[in-house]
Amino acid sequence: MEAKDIRAECACGQAKLVLSGPPKTVMLCACRDCQKSTGSDHSTLGMWADAQITFIGDSVFYAKEAESGATIARHRCPNCGTPLFGISSRLAGHQLIPLGLLGEQANQFAPKSMIFARSKYEWDHTSDGLAQYTTYRDS
Repeated sequence: MEAKDIRAECACGQAKLVLSGPPKTVMLCACRDCQKSTGSDHSTLGMWADAQITFIGDSVFYAKEAESGATIARHRCPNCGTPLFGISSRLAGHQLIPLGLLGEQANQFAPKSMIFARSKYEWDHTSDGLAQYTTYRDS
């Protein structure tokens, strides 16, 4: 399904995103870094090309080398702390958008896989039926 001009904003409305067109992929990630960032078993992320994203507002970020070896910069609203987007050194020209930011518009995009499934908790069955990758996808 093709998405056109999806608009999203943080909890306080200071930061806004406009996404033009569908994401390249949608995935769950159960790496320890995503678990700490979300406070949950996994993150649910859409990957959009930089050219598809318009960002309005301010963000602060925390960058660190993840267990995978990639450096991840996680951007949040400086006022309310809402996660806005992530930039990975492994994904040049793309940004990872947490689907929860999209509200009901996220219903258009179903995850296709879970990466870092080796770290998922036994009680989380969200990824049942999805392709599972121990670390990153093969391609």
